[in-house]
Amino acid sequence: MTETWKARLQFALHRTAARFSYGVTHYRHPLRRAAWRAATEIPKRIPTATTPLECAEIYQAVHACEKIPGDVAEVGVYRGGTAGIILAASQKRLHLFDTFGGLPSGDGQFARGEWSGSIEDVRANLAAWAHRVELHPGFFPESATGMEGTCFSFVHLDLDLHESTRAALEWFWPRLHRGGLLLSHDYPFSRGVVRAFDEFFRDRPISFLQLAGNQCLAVKID
Repeated sequence: MTETWKARLQFALHRTAARFSYGVTHYRHPLRRAAWRAATEIPKRIPTATTPLECAEIYQAVHACEKIPGDVAEVGVYRGGTAGIILAASQKRLHLFDTFGGLPSGDGQFARGEWSGSIEDVRANLAAWAHRVELHPGFFPESATGMEGTCFSFVHLDLDLHESTRAALEWFWPRLHRGGLLLSHDYPFSRGVVRAFDEFFRDRPISFLQLAGNQCLAVKID
């Protein structure tokens, strides 16, 4: 069995276990009901590779940043599932960056072209929030040209690969407002994502927190 197929099998088992609602009991509390509703209802309409627990964590993080100045962003959109979670949790403008043609390369765990969602598909899936969505097709960070002065309160990364994740960290971190949050998928599942975060934060006076599922979170404190 190749590394790619081992990774896919592991991911499939992870999603199967998530369907039994393991670890989500507290999200049924009234104070977290909105997060859980979004995390379970939106993926029924918009495909996502992110589990309900992970979607609920995204919702909570985005909602916590609502009073922080700046727009919100996601890099690695697939078909718009987690973008829908972000939009449900916030009233801010959402910038979506993706090749809209799948992963630009493979690394043994992931194959080139995997997780492809067309820009037309994403636009249709997020039509209810069209007035707050800006799509930026192409390779990041070239696709962010002209946005160098933009400030962000929340950033979601779902890039799978080392080079893409490291480039996004380098570009977004200086533009993240104090108190803002950066949350990434595929940590610790993806070796490339783990390496990118370890490298980026190694010499900085701040670290990042591993969350439940395949996620990690960093808070901008300066």
